[in-house]
Amino acid sequence: MNILIPPHSQITEMMGRLPCFKGVSAVSLNRLARAAQKVALSRREILFAKGDAADFLHVLVSGQIKLFLPLSNGTDKTLALVEPGQPLCVAPIWQRVPYPAAARADADSHLIALEREAVLAEAPQDVALLGHLLAATSRQVLGLISDMENCAQRSSLQRVSCFLLQQRPGPESRAYDIVLPTSKRDIATRLSLAQETLSRVFQQLGREGAIEVKGRYIRVLDSHKLVAFNLAN
Repeated sequence: MNILIPPHSQITEMMGRLPCFKGVSAVSLNRLARAAQKVALSRREILFAKGDAADFLHVLVSGQIKLFLPLSNGTDKTLALVEPGQPLCVAPIWQRVPYPAAARADADSHLIALEREAVLAEAPQDVALLGHLLAATSRQVLGLISDMENCAQRSSLQRVSCFLLQQRPGPESRAYDIVLPTSKRDIATRLSLAQETLSRVFQQLGREGAIEVKGRYIRVLDSHKLVAFNLAN
């Protein structure tokens, strides 16, 4: 991990381009920038471990970060994939508790790290900043609930069909393309499936004429079939 302290004007400008700081006042941005640093991670490098003190709010500038739970069998359970412009693990900042999960770079990544106390001091004074942080927390919670619902007492075919439907650009889209945001292994752990099971389900959906799979590229041919599989008892 490489930690940098760029010039104040540079980090202020960088923050101003990120969606989670849209509408935040120049005064607030300037104060936050004084408590900010830039973090560079190589692919597969750990940003923080489960149980580490949540002393910083991290916002991804470029790359991709995976939030995961390390399991006792040496594998991990993917919780979320963080894309550029999004903050990581906002809830521990509010609650002053350790990180409940670990974070690792899935690609070479750059982040802004804001000191927790500076964020907590500034958020009540800037409605836009507070709104962005609350929205990020809500998205993360709703995403976890959606994943839990998808995995609870459902067949592997239903889980995969539901996941593919979640990528649909609109409710009326019958055919659409998906680029998997990460490896099939990570998708499988997110759905609480073995990678081999995920591959078998993809093959089954291919035989049913619902999808075509080429590596990380998936062409959904008929989303109506996915809906039927998702709703099947």
